[in-house]
Amino acid sequence: MISDHRVHNTALVRWIVLAIIYLGFALRIVVAAYSSSDAMGPALRGDLLHHQVAHNLTLGHGLVLEIGVPYTFNPPGYAFFLSCSYILFGQHWLAVAFSQAAISMLSAGLVYLTAKKLFNRKAGMFAAALSSFYPYTVYHSSRVMDTTLFTFILLVAICFFVHVWQNGDWKIWLLLGILLGLGCLVRTTMLAVFISIAVWLIIVLGWKRGAVALTICSLGVMSVVLPWTFRNFVAKGELIFISSKGMANTYMGNNKLTMEYIDQGISLDKLWQDERFKVPPKGLSSVDERQWFFSQVVDFFNKNTNDHYRLLSRKLIFFWSPNINPSIEYSGGSNVWLEESGALFGFSFTYIRDIAYTVSYVILVVLSVLGFANSISARREAWLVLLILLVYTLVNVLVWTSTRLRIPLDSLLSIFAGFGLLRALYWRRVSEYSLRDSI
Repeated sequence: MISDHRVHNTALVRWIVLAIIYLGFALRIVVAAYSSSDAMGPALRGDLLHHQVAHNLTLGHGLVLEIGVPYTFNPPGYAFFLSCSYILFGQHWLAVAFSQAAISMLSAGLVYLTAKKLFNRKAGMFAAALSSFYPYTVYHSSRVMDTTLFTFILLVAICFFVHVWQNGDWKIWLLLGILLGLGCLVRTTMLAVFISIAVWLIIVLGWKRGAVALTICSLGVMSVVLPWTFRNFVAKGELIFISSKGMANTYMGNNKLTMEYIDQGISLDKLWQDERFKVPPKGLSSVDERQWFFSQVVDFFNKNTNDHYRLLSRKLIFFWSPNINPSIEYSGGSNVWLEESGALFGFSFTYIRDIAYTVSYVILVVLSVLGFANSISARREAWLVLLILLVYTLVNVLVWTSTRLRIPLDSLLSIFAGFGLLRALYWRRVSEYSLRDSI
């Protein structure tokens, strides 16, 4: 009877998770349909560069922004993904929405599997629900942005890591490195995850065994990234490891106007249109331009050390803030999400969006803290996730801060938030039983 009961509960949880994934997918398509006029075109709300490169790929021009000019500004992963979506479904909003909603739901499935491996099926079910219906990931599934794809690869790597760690199959550390390398080709910040795993392996396994595992993992990363680095060297005649935008972003995130823009909720991309913003001299080579950006950051720090420290602390606060930064109103695109675009029950869509994000984010953080607190002493993997949160945050604070860049971490939080919710329900049930016994 106990066995039959467990089988029944297991089947029930699986069906609930499938229902959660289906509803999450449907919700993403509905949101994408509502904002479809804002998804494509010259006023693209997202990364127009990715769209243009993907468009050229579908036409057979290769990975270029301008025909005949090799593209290195962004990593190539998302442009390739986007071009495949265009080829399969056509170049319109549904191609973006369907493909990204699909991998977003795969991400929810990975959240379930990871939480199940770390805790149990019920914790996995709650974690999948929190991930599937999280408003900001729902929104980003309809945008031409690399957030959804990067989150998926991050969760694949974390789920695979937990599997390798629990099963002790050290021979497949190479595959983990390959997954991290693929993530690097979507966003270079995957290197922060790699660094976190490297430090954790050395601490937990010791120098000898940790170095062996790290070496195998590093070979996997290099096997994916180095061919792209070699392509960049051949195409550009200079060493560009993954992308060439790093120093430009660092300069945008560390200058005398950065704090003003962050405080006002304006995208740092708008700095280039500000007459006060110092731009590099014309005629510089790409190498000299990156050196110029670096020199400006160093000069800003040397001349405004205290202001720079305040800026870093402000970026830290805004990185984990319950308010969206930059505000969507200042990030380009059409007016589909603005105050005048419509209202629901007397409230503007902007107001509803902000409230939904803030409430869901606060709940997620509170539950994840509860989950960490109840697992940190029993699960070494929890320390790894905390280390990833720390290193990833540090990298972004030093370079560029925005809510969009933090969103992949929220999916990691949902894994522990599911366990936190389960523990909260357990304590409530125990309290109810205690109260009944005392009456």
